[in-house]
Amino acid sequence: MQLTHSAREWLPTQLTLTSWDALAPFVEELRTARWKSFSDFYRWLRRLNELEAAVSEAAAWSFIRFTQNTQDAESRTAYENYITEIQPKLSEARHQLYQRYWESPWRSLLPQDEFLNFDRLVQNYLALYRPENVPLETKAEVLAKAYNELIGQLTVEIDGQTFTLPQASLFLEQSDQARREEVWWKIHQARAAQADRIEALFDELIAIRTQIAQNAGFENYYDYRFRQLGRFDWSVELCHNFHALVERSIRRLYRRLLLYRRNSLGLDELRPWDTAVDVCDSRSPLRPFQTEEELITKSFALFEQIHPKIAQMVRYMHEIGHLDLFSRPGKAPGGYNYTLQESGLPFIFMNAAGSHSDLVTLVHEVGHAVHTFQSRDVPFVLQRDYPSEVAELASMSMELMALYPSVFYSDPKERARAWFQQISRIISIFPWIATVDAFQEWVYRNPRHTVTERRQKWVEIYRRFHGSDIAWPEGTLEVLWHRQLHIFDYPLYYIEYGLAQIGALQLWYNYDRDPQGTIQKYLHALSLGYLKSVPEIYEAAGVKFFFQPEELDELFRFIVQHLKKVRAQIRAA
Repeated sequence: MQLTHSAREWLPTQLTLTSWDALAPFVEELRTARWKSFSDFYRWLRRLNELEAAVSEAAAWSFIRFTQNTQDAESRTAYENYITEIQPKLSEARHQLYQRYWESPWRSLLPQDEFLNFDRLVQNYLALYRPENVPLETKAEVLAKAYNELIGQLTVEIDGQTFTLPQASLFLEQSDQARREEVWWKIHQARAAQADRIEALFDELIAIRTQIAQNAGFENYYDYRFRQLGRFDWSVELCHNFHALVERSIRRLYRRLLLYRRNSLGLDELRPWDTAVDVCDSRSPLRPFQTEEELITKSFALFEQIHPKIAQMVRYMHEIGHLDLFSRPGKAPGGYNYTLQESGLPFIFMNAAGSHSDLVTLVHEVGHAVHTFQSRDVPFVLQRDYPSEVAELASMSMELMALYPSVFYSDPKERARAWFQQISRIISIFPWIATVDAFQEWVYRNPRHTVTERRQKWVEIYRRFHGSDIAWPEGTLEVLWHRQLHIFDYPLYYIEYGLAQIGALQLWYNYDRDPQGTIQKYLHALSLGYLKSVPEIYEAAGVKFFFQPEELDELFRFIVQHLKKVRAQIRAA
């Protein structure tokens, strides 16, 4: 696969971010440049874009290397240096340069349609920027990094062996309930031992973020962050509509799944260590792969079935070393796809240990990677800086289009079990998304709460969306939110998963009827980057962003039909 991207025309090829001194001359040149014509202005804008892309990619690599090994002193120092030394000065420089762009009379000659979102992002940045917030934002990032370090180093001992928490979680899929309970408690206790530190860290984050919002003229951080995330095309009302949808329709379906799980396992009550074991065949957890190489090799065949172009993209990432998939000690938790803006290439990071959920994570991140590849030729960084509700449509749709993993599950019964797990997971994630979103809204609208009040509110909100069908041991549900890294790293970025999931379900509905036509629309929508509004990008993919209840009722009937279908296949096998 041969790829080219806009080469550096101005910055030196070997420019690194070891210090601000390396960037300062180029920033100063942009800050003082004079324009005598539109051509001069446009050349200046291209150079600004070049600087943004180069700095973004260098910053990306510092983050990637840190998360690959949070215990490595060199990578940790480099990442800290970027956060504390370079990023604050970069924020100030960006404000000055964006101000120059915004005030330029030549700006009006740019194509308005192509630069609509570009201008909205610039205007939003200028409106929210406050010099006094720069050190506060730096401090918040340092605290979020401390959370990642804290969680990344947690391990448990099982049968004399040391496991990371993602590795240990595989034991929760075993059929032996006593074994599951033993391991669940070990994982919980590893986290609980750090609970006070996590709560104190979060208290600091709340205080800092609240101050940031107030400095920018907002009453609370929730309203500030909603604006900062660039949610230009929708309002908080859509979040509340989503919450209501979960309460009205999805919770009932979720609780039916829990009842089915309890009856299938022959239990009087469900405990938290009973929620990961496969109810279709509790004797043998799904193990689609054993090694990283096997996961990668089989994924080539899987994506080939969806579209050869997608398989080609994944092969290329493997060839250039942009897949880091297996869990290991010191590795930060979670998974992500990071877009490298200068090269226009993706990097996938995750913590696989061999489970079916790991396969789902890879497919999800490949959806993001395809988005990066498809939009890499959009000329300006801010024209391809699509918001999260668009990014997650790409990844969640990929999960559903890949629901035919015969290469990973040659046995029809195992394939049906994989389908059942994936569809059940979609239903189960809706209440969790609503809980995390509503919890964060309460946290930031009520920043003066105590730790006790916060824990009580979490339980209340959790029960609102999940019900009380799982019997949590005393004191364990209250700290369940500690495991959700988005709350620490990416505040309020979570409702996008729910909104995008609704779009992905619509796309799956279409894919079930017209695979080739749907995948072509999908790839086209991703190629738009952020040249269109969010509803327009969804429309290009053949789905609706603003949904009607009756349309979702039809989607949920479609889901239930598939659940019944695969359950019948499992019983017949």
